Amino acid sequence: MSAQDRNEWARLLVSAAIFGYFGWALIAHWSNGIEETLKSAFMIAVGFWLGSSKGSADKAAVMTREPQPVTIDQPSDKPVPVEDRP
Repeated sequence: MSAQDRNEWARLLVSAAIFGYFGWALIAHWSNGIEETLKSAFMIAVGFWLGSSKGSADKAAVMTREPQPVTIDQPSDKPVPVEDRP
């Protein structure tokens, strides 16, 4: 399991623990404040897992990979035409 996979599971576990705690608090000690807090926590977690923070983390993971070698299979006697633009 890679470090990124462990981080994903850790984030998922923390999100589940938060929902579990607030879910228990909502059932055991219902109040409008706890209900609104649970809704906010849910929206923050959904925003992370599906929103820009998750995309940013994925992009950073891609950028840290080793660069792939580039192969050029164009014959040297037939160069690629390049158009000069003013």
